[in-house]
Amino acid sequence: MTRRASAYDAVVVGAGHNGLVCAAYLARAGMRTLVLEARPNVGGMAETSEPWPGVRVPTLAHTVGRFRPQVVRELRLREHGLRLVQPDVRVFAPQPDGRALTLWGDSRRTTVELAANDLVGPRDAGAYEQADGRLRALASGLASLHARVPPDLASPTLTDAFAGIRTALVARARARAHSTSGGLLRVMPMAIRDLVDEWFESDALRAAIAARGVLLSGFGPRMPGTAGVLLTDAAGNDGGLCGQTVFARGGPGALTTAIASAARAAGAEVRTGSAVARVRRDGETVQGVTLASGDEIDAPVVV
Repeated sequence: MTRRASAYDAVVVGAGHNGLVCAAYLARAGMRTLVLEARPNVGGMAETSEPWPGVRVPTLAHTVGRFRPQVVRELRLREHGLRLVQPDVRVFAPQPDGRALTLWGDSRRTTVELAANDLVGPRDAGAYEQADGRLRALASGLASLHARVPPDLASPTLTDAFAGIRTALVARARARAHSTSGGLLRVMPMAIRDLVDEWFESDALRAAIAARGVLLSGFGPRMPGTAGVLLTDAAGNDGGLCGQTVFARGGPGALTTAIASAARAAGAEVRTGSAVARVRRDGETVQGVTLASGDEIDAPVVV
């Protein structure tokens, strides 16, 4: 026996930060939107857990710095309780022998301190600002591609073709503006170890930068494509070579709580404890979803 729920314009499967943002924008556009989350609470990878009473920690994502400021503004997340903190120190890298190096948000301050640090020295300190400019140029080119809506490959238009060429040219121009490391096509497939070896001589500095190329990826620094991981991270924020450290007060769960609040305020419905068993379709046309409970929900759009 199945029960058929009233129809929605769109169903979003998963109430992580991406799903909630999608639902909020769909609801703002006037679509009757339903979010279905299998777990008892929203959050996904951006969640705050309490493994022991009184101890609250990030479940997976430790910062929220890749979250686009444009989305914070458009969804008015501050009105829904979001409070962000960004410390001046971006990386503190202690070494096995007790020494350490610090990367600051201010690249000039970082350069001065690296020059006086015997782990790095004047040569790499001087190279730091140049490498920072190269990374920012490459990341800017990649960001221009990320911001573009992909064409519909099932029915491409001449407008899509011209827009794609224009975007590619802009991305290439930005990526080559400062970069002596080559353009995106050369750097994206590289191993992050090879890229930092081109930039620096200090193992401590190489490791501090290379760590961002393997973070949350399951890769090692010699794996092809890990330079692309670094560029993708840098394209999502203005951290440059030192990276970003933006924290939400209350942990990353405070971010998804605010997004869920904004989505509900726009008219979206969020249901937890509702696992989706399958997406129903007729040929190539989506009809809706079937829940693990057997209930069916009709919708012409399933995200």
